[in-house]
Amino acid sequence: MSAARLRLTPAIFFGRAALAVYLLIMLLWLTFPVVLVLLASFQGTLEVSFPAPVSFDAYKTIPPSYWEAFWFTIRAALLATGIALLVAIPAAWAMVRGKLAGRRIMSNLVLIPDVVPQLILGIALLTVFIPLRLSNSFAGVMLALVALSLSTGLRFTEALLEGLPDEYEQAAQSLGANKFTTFRLVVLPLIAPGVAIAALFIFMQNLITFELLFFISGPSATPIAIRLFSDIIDRGIVPYAVAMAGILVYVAIAFYTLVAVSLGPKYMAGSVMSRKG
Repeated sequence: MSAARLRLTPAIFFGRAALAVYLLIMLLWLTFPVVLVLLASFQGTLEVSFPAPVSFDAYKTIPPSYWEAFWFTIRAALLATGIALLVAIPAAWAMVRGKLAGRRIMSNLVLIPDVVPQLILGIALLTVFIPLRLSNSFAGVMLALVALSLSTGLRFTEALLEGLPDEYEQAAQSLGANKFTTFRLVVLPLIAPGVAIAALFIFMQNLITFELLFFISGPSATPIAIRLFSDIIDRGIVPYAVAMAGILVYVAIAFYTLVAVSLGPKYMAGSVMSRKG
């Protein structure tokens, strides 16, 4: 290493120090709400005291209706995530690799759920679901989440395919593989890490969706976010509501850890696909 590189000038020192302080502040800002919710869940109140006593009393008092809403939400979120990706992946492949006229316009139209407020989207879906008897049902909640997730899934997979060199597919087709075989044996394995990350983001979005489901849900189909909101409005901040919020944080951490361990740190840092293969 040259002497010029070894020399630490005041400008470089203060620049690195400023960057370190900035990163520390951002880290604290992002993790503070999560840490606060976890601490509050062990105290049963949002008025956290220090040193924080550890107690599982709030968790033990979570009523069965909360667990029913929690597992209802998990099932709906997982199923909606799977369906959204099953639709989005081949659709993105057709839009990126296909020669369909107006495919870019279609791609932008699918992003409308991200542009339209969920409040408006929920009212629109309710007008459709009522005559179809899908409101206040598991199928209605799941379909609403699919409608919201499609745009995210399509956006992720289109970006993955744009970053995937088409030489791989051309090489497979030159060896006699048809388009479906190329897609199944070449494209899918290459974009699988990125799809796993997309599934993580879509699932977490479905897990905490509130405004959209506020109009679709009902007594027979109540996601946990709606249950928490209703109880807080009626009864205030009760201990078991805080504990259930902590459990949602645990679920998010568990799914993130599962994806991170499966893929490795480079993919979680954003290096999903590159032109170098």
